[in-house]
Amino acid sequence: MDTLITWPIAGALLLLMPLVLLLAAVPSTLGGVETARRYRQRVRWAAIGAMGLSIVATLAYLAGSQGHLTAAALPLPGGIGALALSVQVDQLTLALAVLVAFVVTLIARYSEKYLDGDPQQARFFRLLALTAGFFMLVVISANLALFTLAIILTGFSLHKLLLFYSDRPRAVMATHKKSLFSRSADACLIGATILIGHQVGSLQFDAIVEWTRAQDGMPLGMHVAAFLIVLAAILKSAQFPFHGWLLQVMEAPTPVSALMHAGIVYSGAIIVLRTSEFLLAQGSALFLLAIVGLATLVIASLVMLTQTAVKSSLAWSTTGQLGFMLLELGLGLFALALLHLIGHSLYKAHAFLSAGSIPDQLRQPKPAARRRIGFGGWLVTVAASLALTAAMAAALGLQVSEEPALLALVAIVALAVAQLVLKAINVAPTAGGIGRAAGLAAIMAAVYFALHEAFVSLFGNTVGAIPDTLTLAYGAMLALTTISFLFLAWLQGPGRDHFNGSGRKGLFVHLYNGLYVDLLVERAAHRLWPNKVGQHRTRHDAIKAQAPVSAQ
Repeated sequence: MDTLITWPIAGALLLLMPLVLLLAAVPSTLGGVETARRYRQRVRWAAIGAMGLSIVATLAYLAGSQGHLTAAALPLPGGIGALALSVQVDQLTLALAVLVAFVVTLIARYSEKYLDGDPQQARFFRLLALTAGFFMLVVISANLALFTLAIILTGFSLHKLLLFYSDRPRAVMATHKKSLFSRSADACLIGATILIGHQVGSLQFDAIVEWTRAQDGMPLGMHVAAFLIVLAAILKSAQFPFHGWLLQVMEAPTPVSALMHAGIVYSGAIIVLRTSEFLLAQGSALFLLAIVGLATLVIASLVMLTQTAVKSSLAWSTTGQLGFMLLELGLGLFALALLHLIGHSLYKAHAFLSAGSIPDQLRQPKPAARRRIGFGGWLVTVAASLALTAAMAAALGLQVSEEPALLALVAIVALAVAQLVLKAINVAPTAGGIGRAAGLAAIMAAVYFALHEAFVSLFGNTVGAIPDTLTLAYGAMLALTTISFLFLAWLQGPGRDHFNGSGRKGLFVHLYNGLYVDLLVERAAHRLWPNKVGQHRTRHDAIKAQAPVSAQ
């Protein structure tokens, strides 16, 4: 049994996951249709193999193989530690590894039919394997330098996927905007890596945690490093006003959109989770994360309601959900943010891969006209939902008095409960219909709080603890969060009646255009790359001209 514990079986299995996918991307010597078939099969089986390895690694971890693995290390100059091929073996890594492997398997299987007959499908599957392999390396990294390197490699391979249809000008412009923000985020991570390594002397995440726990205060360099990590998370998560590229990469194939929205875009949240104890000890950087996340959430929630294209609505939904996730991280609700990440990843993968069926759903008969609920009825429903939700939280043992951040969580869940009840009042205003809706809402709240407690128990030792002190700034952030969610709920309910016809149309137009912020960013990007669109179109035409007839 001692041998099993000391030998890092789980770590070795996790390290094999990205290697399997990267090997599947090895260039083939064949051409035409045969190459496409080989790549399709190799990538599909590599994804299935990675998922199997993640499951076996989880079982090995539960059996006692809980030691981290370091396969190799390259000392870095300046005494900042080493770039180590090191695997973090803990509950957080295993949960993310299983999730990413599962999503990649679904996307690879879906892509086989989606790109069947495309003359460039071999190139697509090779890039898919590279991108997925590098991102899996992000997920399992136990070393900050390796994490940063893996994110940079993921970004470059993803860039090629997003430019798969390089003859589309909007795809070219969106990809270059993404490159601008992505390279800026990479520079932030490199700067944070150098500063942390210089102070700690090691770039292992465990060493950073140990250094943090041993300190009473932090030097200026570590404060700067904390803000650089947060800024990198904001840029990688497409937060307002750096969000435009995420909305416009819809020109890429649907599997690429699914891979982006269900996986890679969470790299910002992952680095915050990995460095959560360090960021909590620093303190103020998380407030910036919470403020930006809340602003993005409010704006994206309003804009999403105005979109007419299915993919655009899904993209704004991702932006808003990422804002919500960063808000949770900024408030110190790390386990809850992980729950949000896993749930939203699975939902978004399904939403994009089934986006083609949305028009059929819209053709279904529309429900009957809804009743209008006044402010008084809305307020009573919200108050009753708040009482019900607070009772549920107390019954399930949530220590709201000891963890003030949970106050905002209770208020948010209460508003979600109120929305379910209000919908029942609108659609089926009978005692039975309202009672069923209230019962369903109570079950939903109970399940949500139970999942929160379960994730705190399972992952609490791998991320920072929920703050238990209520400072003035923290209390103000909680109050602002609650007020913002209350405003959104009111605006979707009785608040609609407070806008006249012309005012509503004007607001609709402004929101539909995303408040025009991305237009300014696009103009700046166009000045940086004025000739890129034409160059990419010429290259694409050359590729099409050289494509073998058999591949078409």
